[in-house]
Amino acid sequence: MNNIKVALAGQPNCGKSTIFNMVSGIEQHIANYPGVTVDKKTGFFKYGNYKIEMVDLPGTYSFSSYSLEERVAKEFILNETPEVIVNVIDASNIKRNLYLTFQLLEIGIPVVVVLNMMDVAKRREIEIDSKKISEMLNCPVIEATGAKGVGSKEIMKSIVDVATNKKSYEDFKINYEELEPHINSIEKKIQENTFHLNKRWLCIKLLEGDTTIIEYLKKDYPKIEEEIEKESKIFHEKYDKDFPSFLASIRYDSADIIYHNAIEDKKSGIETLTDKVDKIILNRFLALPILILLMFLVYQISIVWGYKLTDYTWPILASFKNFVIDILPQADLIDVPMITDLGVWMVNSANALMNYIPIFFILFALIAIMEDVGYMPRMAFILDKVFKRFGLHGQSTLPLVLGGAMVGGCAVPGVMATKGIADDRARMATIFSVPYMNCLAKVPFYTLLLGAFFKAQMAIMMFFISTVTLFVALIVAKLLTSTILKTRETAPFLMELPPYHLPTVKGVVIRAVQRVWIYIKKVVTIVLAVAIVLFALLQFPGIDETSKANFENDIEVALTKFDRATQSSSYYSEVDSKQKVSQLLNYYDSYRAKKMTLSSPEESKKVDEDFLQKNSIFFKFVKPLRDAEAKKINAALRKLSTDRKRVLRSIKNEKIENSLLGMAGRAIEPITKYAGFDWRINVAFLSSFAARESAVATLGSIYENNKADSMRAEEAMSLNSGYTPLHAAAIIIFMLLTPPCIATMIVVKMQTNSYKWMLFAIFFPVTLGIVLSSIVFSIGSYNNYTGVEAMTYFYFAIVFIALIVALFPNKNINWEGGIKPKISTK
Repeated sequence: MNNIKVALAGQPNCGKSTIFNMVSGIEQHIANYPGVTVDKKTGFFKYGNYKIEMVDLPGTYSFSSYSLEERVAKEFILNETPEVIVNVIDASNIKRNLYLTFQLLEIGIPVVVVLNMMDVAKRREIEIDSKKISEMLNCPVIEATGAKGVGSKEIMKSIVDVATNKKSYEDFKINYEELEPHINSIEKKIQENTFHLNKRWLCIKLLEGDTTIIEYLKKDYPKIEEEIEKESKIFHEKYDKDFPSFLASIRYDSADIIYHNAIEDKKSGIETLTDKVDKIILNRFLALPILILLMFLVYQISIVWGYKLTDYTWPILASFKNFVIDILPQADLIDVPMITDLGVWMVNSANALMNYIPIFFILFALIAIMEDVGYMPRMAFILDKVFKRFGLHGQSTLPLVLGGAMVGGCAVPGVMATKGIADDRARMATIFSVPYMNCLAKVPFYTLLLGAFFKAQMAIMMFFISTVTLFVALIVAKLLTSTILKTRETAPFLMELPPYHLPTVKGVVIRAVQRVWIYIKKVVTIVLAVAIVLFALLQFPGIDETSKANFENDIEVALTKFDRATQSSSYYSEVDSKQKVSQLLNYYDSYRAKKMTLSSPEESKKVDEDFLQKNSIFFKFVKPLRDAEAKKINAALRKLSTDRKRVLRSIKNEKIENSLLGMAGRAIEPITKYAGFDWRINVAFLSSFAARESAVATLGSIYENNKADSMRAEEAMSLNSGYTPLHAAAIIIFMLLTPPCIATMIVVKMQTNSYKWMLFAIFFPVTLGIVLSSIVFSIGSYNNYTGVEAMTYFYFAIVFIALIVALFPNKNINWEGGIKPKISTK
């Protein structure tokens, strides 16, 4: 079977992805282009005796090097030499799309033109003579409607026909008139080059100032830039024109010739449905409220409703955890094998991330719908003016909202949603701004501290917490784009508002599944590796022999009580040894764990049957019903189980205190003490890097009062921590600014393609958090502020700084002059 490699090219919003999904089906592979984070989608399909590999290039308006997507697309053509280029064109907007078509035709690789969305063109009464276009361009032109599956076979057939008749292919040339002598002059300079692509096209790109082509040819022709400069100077002196604008005008003129010869727009000048909808969507008074409403719906559907779906998926994950526990070596009273501890830790870490999958699937599907409908560029248009003052981009809106701009988001999908931001500097600034939003996992932490120290002021404190982070994110974005991101590549802000389209179910589902699969593959695998490191940091060096002896004594006391309580039972012979009691305890705990994951009486009955079959005697002690003798064992068993959990919890706490992570908490105490933190709160923050929920769990464990089991966690923290409301305010401020969790850091690595930036995303917020919380705590202590007062001053200081930054002169305005006002001589 012969192979054919095909590049699929087209402008954004031309329906290229729809065509790609139509011809390639589900056999797709998605990865990144080397060295960048732009998606590279590859699809495979067969036609006759040919296996076709189709690569979906990023959507580009031209084939220059103005944006990352354009550079990536051109480098693919340069390095991977496809045999055919399929150029997808929006049939309802042909004239604009033809500019790219002429650039593709000049490359020297056979082109198949696909007129997509023919149904839309016909509905608008745009008559297209595709045969005429084919004759004028000397290439196949296929009419298609990707959303309805029309044109698939014709596209495949044309690809094979073109690839198998390459010998009859002649280079496509545009007559550039006055520019021709300069093209010929440069062509002579590179005549000896054995490059596989069309030399004329290379010359045109050189004269256009294409940096990718210049860098590529500089290896063999070090003085090529001087030659181009020389030709440019001659041309400019003779015609008072520049190469790029001259080339563009010729291509636009060529597109105009095609348009007037082969297209008749019978409704030209008549207001379309898109025009009518845009009068509402982009209305100066309605645009922002509509955008906020849509963002709220995306947040509500994906985060809130999606989170409710986890009620159904979590029992599946919990069942998986129970399954793993069942196959791991069981504990012998308080002696838990290391492999069991590690296994449970790993499953917990994986489950914490897998639990987000319903949220991600809905989120990615909604993003795909907004992309297909054509709302994403409109959203950027609406907010670009405001965000630009802070170095962000209109397309930063969705990532910030998903990250938790309204409290309760998640930084992981927020950072992943930055992929669509075309401006690299704004995209990087957004990546580092999103983690400042209040993710869902931070909410329990705030609830714990507010319940412990701010019961009377919870509403105002929650208002400060939920709104101050957006101002902090804007300030940070401005700071970064003015300093370390200043030299990052920016793309010209080309704002095109495509016609509205109906999305296809297939296209939306495929893209959502692809993006979720990337998350599962890359995040989970890396997180599991990090989880092993954290496990080691929390386990070693472990507890000393003296403590171990004390804990063994505690469990012996509990066993003695159990023995006394069960001696009178007729079933005593079943629990008269330590080994039997240990087995019964594991049986009891396993039964209770499985029962907690069930949602129906039928499932409960099935578990009862399984455990009855497993050990009918033990089942009597777990579920004694009316058996009075078994009830004696049951009552003692429940007490023993509680005692064992208490001892195991104590062992865990001591392990944490003596662990490497605990030592780290003590080691940084000299720094964090200025913010009012002791080693315990340091350990809570360090452990929360795995998942934000860990901070609450760790604090709850550390400050738990074993003598009062019924005491709520916030009450225990308020009584046992020794903290004041001012301490709590400083802790909250640090949590507001604290770095993202491991999962977010991993996606930061994925989106920046750099470990260096990932480390920056960790240490910059830590430094900022320590500095600001230390300032607030120190000033608050000196002036005897309450926690609310300190938080109030912090809030208004941040808002004031954000307003000052917003009013700062916009450096993008880089011209001056004009008619100056007259200076009075009086």
